Amino acid sequence: MQLQKIEIKKGTKIEYSSKELLFLAKSGQPYRGSLYVKFTSLGDTIELTSFKKYITSLRDKTLNAEDIAYEIYETIVSVINVNDLGIVVDLTARGGLQQRLTFGTEFTPVSKNNIFQI
Repeated sequence: MQLQKIEIKKGTKIEYSSKELLFLAKSGQPYRGSLYVKFTSLGDTIELTSFKKYITSLRDKTLNAEDIAYEIYETIVSVINVNDLGIVVDLTARGGLQQRLTFGTEFTPVSKNNIFQI
């Protein structure tokens, strides 16, 4: 899935989050988790529909859990120019272990409830 960029005002600070991250481990078992992205725009951003499709397309990828944050980081910087890009991935516990993976600029994710979700 190819991310689409759109032009916006330079200097806009943007945070995206999704609780629908899903991809396959090398073992074939699924990893589930939440994705948080934060950056400062240099004049463009990611079109949201294409970002949602990109996140969904990760379900077809087989990766080491430790590589998912880097994979997403590299995909974003290949499409748009940004400052301070940071990726945080919180994976749900597997085998009693919880993982938080980060790549790029460190930040504390803000999690908001989706009031329209049933």
